[in-house]
Amino acid sequence: MATNSSQDEHGSAQGPGCTAAAVEIAVLGSARIGPGDPRHRDAQRLGGLLAAQGWTVVTGGYGGLMAAVAAGASAAGGRTVGLPMREWRHLAPDASSAELRWSASYAERIGHLLATRVAIALPGGVGTLAEAASTWAAAQTEPGAAQLVLVGPAWRALMDVFARELVIGEKDLALPVVVEEVGSVVPAVLRLLDAPAATLGARG
Repeated sequence: MATNSSQDEHGSAQGPGCTAAAVEIAVLGSARIGPGDPRHRDAQRLGGLLAAQGWTVVTGGYGGLMAAVAAGASAAGGRTVGLPMREWRHLAPDASSAELRWSASYAERIGHLLATRVAIALPGGVGTLAEAASTWAAAQTEPGAAQLVLVGPAWRALMDVFARELVIGEKDLALPVVVEEVGSVVPAVLRLLDAPAATLGARG
């Protein structure tokens, strides 16, 4: 039966008739956190929870929390996509990513990230912060941009610092959804898919 749904070139869902499988959800997180760490187990659990919704799970494509999320999604029968870099020849993409979208530049990689519907930031370092910040900035100004979910007490603490130290308003601070643990992520994503945060326009 025909529907009014469509997909862009990245597979992101558009329109009311879109299927869950067409919804791409990105997960950001540290490549340095390995098995045995509770945060690694949480990431694997999150991958399974996202896949159980029928969503495509997009990660950076490498190790650590990215691999944990992809492994959890794959084990749950989900579709997994990795975003490796062509010039990072010293790193091998993790095998849990069934599809790889290679990028020749960091800008291209960020473009793939911003083409998803929602980006979820787990614990991480400078790279995770940069990707989360790029998503946040795009959500401020770009209609249809990816929404942002921040997971864990470290992100809440950072938001408090941002509120105190940056030139930033209450509406800017309200754009990211902050949740305490991975069990709260899927309800947050469902709310954002149903009612994305309003674009604030050019902020300067």
